[in-house]
Amino acid sequence: MGKIKKCFLISLFFLLTGCNLFVHTWIYRELPNDYAIQKLSDTKMAVGKYIDNLFETEKDGKKIGFEEYVSEFQKGKKYVGFKCVKSADSGIDMLFYIIDTEENDVYGPYPLESTYEAVKQKIVDEDLGDWIKTSTIE
Repeated sequence: MGKIKKCFLISLFFLLTGCNLFVHTWIYRELPNDYAIQKLSDTKMAVGKYIDNLFETEKDGKKIGFEEYVSEFQKGKKYVGFKCVKSADSGIDMLFYIIDTEENDVYGPYPLESTYEAVKQKIVDEDLGDWIKTSTIE
């Protein structure tokens, strides 16, 4: 088989399977109670929980995670806060979530940081620390 034909077949394989040699994916598993952040592509992330070694964003019909691009997060022993970016017609929207990792409760999305802070102050009984940028995770 010629070199050109091999290159064409390899390129076709990557195109058809959605593989991209230049996308760096990762899993951040240092969240409490088996929660994790998965970077799926350059524009897509998922937050969920490992249940029986499977990554889940839903359990028994209940939403326990979400799919948004997480730009930053903050964590405590029970709660995790998320700052997400979402592409919109008018630019980029910010969305905020809180997850109670013990009760598997997802709060949000909240479109304003002030709403997120108000909800956090009302339900979170621990310090979540500084925001951690996902761009620093490798």
